Amino acid sequence: MAVISKIRKQSTLLIIIIGVALASFILGDFLNPRKSKLAQQSVNIGVVDGVEITGKEFNNKVEENLEVQRQNSQSENVTSEQAFSIRQSVWDELVSGIIMGKQYDRLGLGVSVDELDDQIRGPEPHSYIMQNFRDPNTGTYDPQTVTNFLQNFNQLDPSIQQRYMMLEKMIKDDRARTKYNNLVGLGYYVPTVFAQKDYEEKNTRATVRITGLKYTSMPDTAVSLTEADYQKYYDEHRGEFKQEPSVDLDYVVFEVLPSMEDRKVQADEITKAYKDFQNALNIPSFVNSYSDVRYDSSWFGQGKLPVRIDSTMFNSPVGTFYPPYLENDTYYMARLMDVQMRSDSLRASHVLIAYQGAQGAAESITRTKEQADRKADSLMNVVKNAVERFSFYAREFSDDPSAEQNGGDLDWFADGAMVPAFNKAVLDGKVGDIVKAETPFGYHIIYITGKKDPVKKVRVALVTRKVEPSKETYQQVFLTASDFATRNNTREEFDRAVVDQGLNKRTADNQGIMSNSIPGIEFPRQILFWAFNEKTEEGNVSQVYDMGKSCVVALLKKRYEKGDATLEAVKTRIEPLVKREKKAEILIGRVQQAVNQSKDISTIARQLNAKVDTLQNINFGSTNLPAGYGPEKDVIGRIFAMNQGQTEGPIKGTQGVYVVTVDAFDKPAVLSDYSQQKKTLFNAVKGRAGRDAYSALLEHSDLEDNRIKFY
Repeated sequence: MAVISKIRKQSTLLIIIIGVALASFILGDFLNPRKSKLAQQSVNIGVVDGVEITGKEFNNKVEENLEVQRQNSQSENVTSEQAFSIRQSVWDELVSGIIMGKQYDRLGLGVSVDELDDQIRGPEPHSYIMQNFRDPNTGTYDPQTVTNFLQNFNQLDPSIQQRYMMLEKMIKDDRARTKYNNLVGLGYYVPTVFAQKDYEEKNTRATVRITGLKYTSMPDTAVSLTEADYQKYYDEHRGEFKQEPSVDLDYVVFEVLPSMEDRKVQADEITKAYKDFQNALNIPSFVNSYSDVRYDSSWFGQGKLPVRIDSTMFNSPVGTFYPPYLENDTYYMARLMDVQMRSDSLRASHVLIAYQGAQGAAESITRTKEQADRKADSLMNVVKNAVERFSFYAREFSDDPSAEQNGGDLDWFADGAMVPAFNKAVLDGKVGDIVKAETPFGYHIIYITGKKDPVKKVRVALVTRKVEPSKETYQQVFLTASDFATRNNTREEFDRAVVDQGLNKRTADNQGIMSNSIPGIEFPRQILFWAFNEKTEEGNVSQVYDMGKSCVVALLKKRYEKGDATLEAVKTRIEPLVKREKKAEILIGRVQQAVNQSKDISTIARQLNAKVDTLQNINFGSTNLPAGYGPEKDVIGRIFAMNQGQTEGPIKGTQGVYVVTVDAFDKPAVLSDYSQQKKTLFNAVKGRAGRDAYSALLEHSDLEDNRIKFY
């Protein structure tokens, strides 16, 4: 009590102390621009023209798309590549939404409720509706399915409602973008003179004679480069050296491979497992519990099984086991489950009688399962007595929407392509039989219309088990990598240790902020996250990164900021081009001397000790010259600026220095009407207009991308 009393007496002083401390903490961050900026960035993943994309908004959108991916693939697992791709598409979608949303507001573009409804339920629905409301069995679109879906929307599972709302938003966004693209595209006009010029350029052919000196005729050692040469080329091409933030990395991969002890242990395990396999009462259950791949009940034709076991399975009695064998670090063992003569291809027509609750059944179907069964029996008796009218009965009574178009005919299908009960009914019956089968979709009255000659097929229980490194092996590799990273934390030590230990140093240059591909590394985002961290400096060595099947240690060699790349940064890259420019200067001088003495191309060629080639059918739109001259757009441009009979040179190209004589221009006939050419040109421009407009808007937007701080 005495202590509490004392605290109460000093409460005013405590409040003052705490208040000062809090103020110092808050003001300290506020007055520290670097820390303040980091705090601001930590709450948003990006800013587009002043509009924040919060981490919460981004992550919620990513999770929605991940859930769609899981449902579409019917798997709870999403690969790291798929997850990264989804994050990338969500980012692009959010950025585009902000940029284009502002454009739509300025232009007054929108999608009304009636317009959206027409895109969903109208006579010509949006392609997204057509894709998502197709019958899974027949692939046909039924508008009644959409109507039924919307009428029962409030009773649907929330996850399905959410997916539909996403679909509706996609339709609305696509409609708005289409309006915008049309608005921009229709703002263009193609004058007749443009169409005429384009027609002439595309259809005029030139015949020329050409000679010259290729750059490859001079060895690289024949030219020496100075700093001035590099600087001159850099200054003349400065606009080509724009760069985004990027890093250059060196890295070492420590592979986690099974040790000899691991292999021995797993060899013993597979021997024991083979005995269990032979004694198993339920073979499929054993396969599902032990094998890396689940039991496959498919029927295999000869040549479809692994080569090692194929012959044995096709020439042995049912029940034959094939003992374990190792191939590409995977153990295989097998048991022959069954042998049958089966048709490869089957054909049938059907009438589906569905019932309430059956898979894919329309909401309008109210009959019970028992009622459906009785109706199928009654209809089957009718069909048997008038099989020639089967297509009529299918169109009249089938609950399969595709029957309206195909009269129930499913065409040829592979053995095993249909649901098991349907497939078995067709396979077991004879051509011309009318049979009944029950599947999750309801009751089927099946008319078997075709079967190819049966061939021998086998059903095989195949067990696969990959040889994996043990936990102890992984730990040893991790310790080795950790020791390497700890002892060699500078560039010099890193490089020396690589040589001393005989390791393979790999290089990953020009890795951008959102790169996701480094050779030998399954998912490199964590390494790039480290490399782009502002606390990481050039020459730093990373910690050990666990990649599952390997451990990686990286070195940050160089970091590049956004803007113009420095001469030093591009020097190695431009060296061959600078040498080419130096060679061009020398070769232009030689060609000019020959041209000064004669205007005859044959004489010029003799003086240059070169040959004359005749090139035909050169088109202005071409990028390459024929006869192995390669890409020479500038030379082609000069040719079509010359007159017939004219000789010109030296002409500097990308592959050499040339002299050209134009022998003839074969021009197309003059048209009386260029409307088709105008239409073609306009459609080409219109098709690009929307894409180019968005690219321009994106380029000129104020975009702050903080994703590297999140993943």
